[in-house]
Amino acid sequence: MDGTVAVITRTKNRPLLLPRALDSVLGQNFDDWIHVVVNDGGDPAPVDRLVVERADRYAGRCHVIHNNTSRGMEAASNQGIAACASRYLVIHDDDDAWRPEFLRKTVSYMQDNSGFPKLGGVITHSERVIETIRGERIKTVVKHDFNSWVTTVHLFRMLAENMFPPISFLFRRDALATIGPFREDLPVLGDWDFNIRFLQCFEIGVLREFLAYYHHRLPNDAVEYSNSVVGQSESHENYSALLRNEWLRSDLANGRAGIGASANISWQILQLKRWLRRKDRDKGLLSRIFRRT
Repeated sequence: MDGTVAVITRTKNRPLLLPRALDSVLGQNFDDWIHVVVNDGGDPAPVDRLVVERADRYAGRCHVIHNNTSRGMEAASNQGIAACASRYLVIHDDDDAWRPEFLRKTVSYMQDNSGFPKLGGVITHSERVIETIRGERIKTVVKHDFNSWVTTVHLFRMLAENMFPPISFLFRRDALATIGPFREDLPVLGDWDFNIRFLQCFEIGVLREFLAYYHHRLPNDAVEYSNSVVGQSESHENYSALLRNEWLRSDLANGRAGIGASANISWQILQLKRWLRRKDRDKGLLSRIFRRT
């Protein structure tokens, strides 16, 4: 299967959320795409049923992969990428969504800015959607701006924490030949690690429009429907420390101040800025001093 854009969706036993992701892709007003759905160890029947129900709209543009046992999120991403051919790639998780013009505008951005040095991908602004699941219903609790403060993507700032969700990032497939695949040994933060390796070699443009929806469930919702950033927050903290330590050890072993030093310094700067904001919340002075992060 091939197309201008390959959309990779990872899923596992989330039949209530998956229809939204499938319809998000099918609702694009850009048609030159293929959709690879990787069912990573979940029940295959609901996945097959949902795709078959949309067979006329897919018109042969969807390929489903079933893993008998779960290989993990990043392995599923790599598996989906390897199963297709395309110029661009985007990871569309099974709980997120796009506005109809996402693919058209991001592909146009890449084509219109092809002369920009080392341009490897583009992000859009995202809206975070907090929702809860009650029985068979998904109820939106609140929506808010997630990252409109991002107007340019800097490696140093990315080393502090991830600046955008996968749903908002379209990138060139050929970049993988330089930076490598997603790290399959990371159960969480694989996207952050990928973005940092990406920025060490390529630039990421910013399309300053809200074209992506980044969905989060409330912490008390069923485990299978939780987001890793919410349901596995302790793992995120642990693997954030692991990666920073790993990078810093590499710096020390090579007698240099590189990514490891920068990652730890940028993190401390971010924590300081947030601490100062909390202390000065009532006065509103720091908003005039520090750019929002």
